[in-house]
Amino acid sequence: MPLFNLYKEEIQQVRKPTNLWFKEASSINHSVSTIFGPHGMHKFTADGEILSTGKDVLDNIELGPLAEPILKSINAQYKEFQDGTTSLALLLSRMMIQAHNLSTDGVEMQTIISGYEKAIDLAIEVTKKKIKRIKTDDVDILQKVIHHSLAGTIADKEAIISSIRDAILFLKEPKEEDISVLAEEDGEGNEVILGVKLDYNRIREDMPDKLNDVTVALIDKLTPRKTNIDIKIGISLANRYSNVAKMEDKQLREAVDKLIQLGVKAVFAKGEIDPRAADMMAREGIIAFQKLKDDDMKTLAKTTGARVANISLLSKDDLGYVGTLDDSKEEGCVGGVCRT
Repeated sequence: MPLFNLYKEEIQQVRKPTNLWFKEASSINHSVSTIFGPHGMHKFTADGEILSTGKDVLDNIELGPLAEPILKSINAQYKEFQDGTTSLALLLSRMMIQAHNLSTDGVEMQTIISGYEKAIDLAIEVTKKKIKRIKTDDVDILQKVIHHSLAGTIADKEAIISSIRDAILFLKEPKEEDISVLAEEDGEGNEVILGVKLDYNRIREDMPDKLNDVTVALIDKLTPRKTNIDIKIGISLANRYSNVAKMEDKQLREAVDKLIQLGVKAVFAKGEIDPRAADMMAREGIIAFQKLKDDDMKTLAKTTGARVANISLLSKDDLGYVGTLDDSKEEGCVGGVCRT
């Protein structure tokens, strides 16, 4: 009685398994190559799901058991870095295709494996020599690295790239509580405020609500110096009271003039700011906040580089800087001061 064979899978009836490796590698290469690079195209499932990474594509196509090594590598890459799956899928599939071609030309498989091992060691050695440490002020290089990393992905948008760049530059001394994510009501997405958000309102509504490239002064207070004269307001003392008021106005004017000369555009006071001084600052385009808590003054000192000083002793060395100071309702920062 003749014998016959039953095969559970196609692999068991193929005399040269490398042919199946070539088949699976070619399928992976064909499916993934079209999404690679800055001009890559996204793929969609029948349900409309966007497939934008190598892992997404491989999870949605039929592959045989000999594709398992590539799939395991892709999953390990994704678990560790959540990135690079497209590049890795192309690298591994093309290495398998090349190995098949060399084998077909008569090169022993062990020789091919040995060659790949030596190539990996050489690649690691060359890569180590090419590594360059990016400083926080290397903005142009940082921008290129981010753009290259996101090329061809769904995040490859200028707004996203610039947000990542600013986040990296700002978060060199990260504090999670200093980051605010504000959802826009029109549903266009989230606005990320990369900086400090403080719950204070500017003293006067006619002060600027948003400034860029701002020189900052932190002061204890801005009020007239106390006189040694104990004045009782009365009809007979009206002229004397008027002279004291003029003297106080002069003191406040001198203080505001000092702020102008130093180029100050934002003032944060631990104590009170006299309404007359606030009026002068508003007319000069200076924004001011008063009665800040000790912790908030310390936060501002750390993030702006400014030092708390008495207004009469304030100098250029005491000043700090912020990129953007925002107290506008339109920006979703009501009652807040946001630094980016």
